Amino acid sequence: MERSVDLNGAKIFIRVVQLESFTRAAAELGLPNSTVSDRISDLEKALGVRLLVRTTRKLRLTDAGSIFFKKAELAVAALTSAGEEASSFQRHPSGTLRITAPVDFDYTSICEAVIEYANKFPDVKVEMLLTDRLVDLIGEGFDIAIRASPLKDAGFTTKRLGEAGLILVASPRYLKQSSAISQPGELAIHQCLVVSPEQDANSLATWNLVSADGEIAKITPRARISSNSVGAIKHLALIGEGIALMPPTLVHGDISRKRLIRVLPEWSTAPWPSYLVYASQRNLSPKVKEMIPLLEPRIRNIIW
Repeated sequence: MERSVDLNGAKIFIRVVQLESFTRAAAELGLPNSTVSDRISDLEKALGVRLLVRTTRKLRLTDAGSIFFKKAELAVAALTSAGEEASSFQRHPSGTLRITAPVDFDYTSICEAVIEYANKFPDVKVEMLLTDRLVDLIGEGFDIAIRASPLKDAGFTTKRLGEAGLILVASPRYLKQSSAISQPGELAIHQCLVVSPEQDANSLATWNLVSADGEIAKITPRARISSNSVGAIKHLALIGEGIALMPPTLVHGDISRKRLIRVLPEWSTAPWPSYLVYASQRNLSPKVKEMIPLLEPRIRNIIW
């Protein structure tokens, strides 16, 4: 039959034995003598054995008390050490920080935040997973996620970072050698680079564009090259192979460096939001708390 041991009672018992005095142990622990005596009596009752024999001048451990003391002292010391180590996680960033984001996200902004973070907190290992799979944040041990939809879970904080639709881009080289584009209908005569789903690669793509004034245009682009890889289509656009419809979060840096130019800047697809998801403030660890202010402004900066 298993017997439940009161941890506090065991800690009081250990200190009494170490100090060889109920009175000194009570004074050190800030407890009345009667409380110390009662807790040890309760411990003996729970264990079903006598642990101490007390005389007017000294204490003596029984055989059972001696065995219990030796093992309990080691166990309590280990538990105390474990508690102190666990508490340090709430004081200083440590351990492993895991971040996940969609494949078509501009990972350079995440990398900038990670580099600054790693220089500041070298004891933390940072892992990044870029995937379009819906990651189980709890089951797979992720601390921070960038998502296109909020996470409806009371244990998480969800911050809306902004919203953006896909935008048309092309390289300066392509635009220099091609006819000018002033309206969506003219895309039909241009070489277009199309992202196609792997399971339906042969279907005709449709670009549903919306102007800043709310005008709608449905375009079936002439797909010179198509691929299920957003990264591959971006690369083809960079080397001048045509016009691509891209997430602004993926091409923000290239536009800033003028490696890509926005085509029909008044047009995009309908916007969708982006969210930053992490543990609720109540459960927020230092390693996550220190990353949020580095990551959040960088992400907001690339969402138009």
